[in-house]
Formats: sequence, structure tokens, C-alpha cells
Amino acid sequence: MGNRKINLVLFVLWIGLMLFGILAPTDSLPKDIGFLSFIPYFDKIVHGGMFFGFAFLLFWLFVSKYSQKKSFFLTIVISIFFGIITEFLQLFLSAIIHRSFELIDFLADILGILFSMLLCYFIINKKQRSKKVKKYYSKKNR
Repeated sequence: MGNRKINLVLFVLWIGLMLFGILAPTDSLPKDIGFLSFIPYFDKIVHGGMFFGFAFLLFWLFVSKYSQKKSFFLTIVISIFFGIITEFLQLFLSAIIHRSFELIDFLADILGILFSMLLCYFIINKKQRSKKVKKYYSKKNR
């Protein structure tokens, strides 16, 4: 999907934003986020969204180099591993950043990863169907 170098830059920037959001001390984050503070479990939605983006960008880096099956596998494994690492970093740095390991955060991460893989699957399927239709019509018009 697109230029591999641009995707790599976006992926690295995304990781930087994620690490800032996940590892920033709680007192450095805004206390009141307007109407969003009224959404129950909003932080879980943010976790899912961050890992959705992480897995989405990572998948397109892999699929340009490996088979689709291997790309899905590598993306899921690496994304889940990154989720585990970030939760343990919060646990080990809890005295400094005032955060903690939360299993529900990790479950939100996994949901974001799975939804991302579902979207990637649909995008690939649509591209493949589009190629088949073009091929069919190009043969028919000969």
C-alpha cells in the first residue's frame, strides 16, 4: 500500500506518539479532555486505536516484502509483543510515571490489532477482486 519509505516514516512516527502517550507521566497529560472525558473507558478506546494504527502500518511494511499469510502472522505477533512490552514498561516505571499494568489495556490493544488485521484483509480482498474484474474485461474486449 503506497510507498514503503513513507510507510516506514509514518510507522516510526506512530511508535513515537504511542510511546509518548503510553509512557508519559500522568501529571503531564491533560486532566480534562472536554466531552471525551464523559465517554466510559475512553482510555481503552485510545489503546485500541493506537494499536490499530501500529498493526495497520506494520502490516503494509511486511506485505510489500513477504507473503500475505506471513505478513498477517508477523504483524499480529510483533504487535501483541509490543503491547506486552508497553504494559510492563508502565509497571516497571510506575514510580516515575504513575501508571500501572492493566490487563484490560492489553485486551484493548489486542482488539485494535485484530480490527486492523480485519481491515487489511478486506483491503487486500478488494484489490484482488478488482484485478480479477479488470483481467476478465480486458480478455473479453479482445
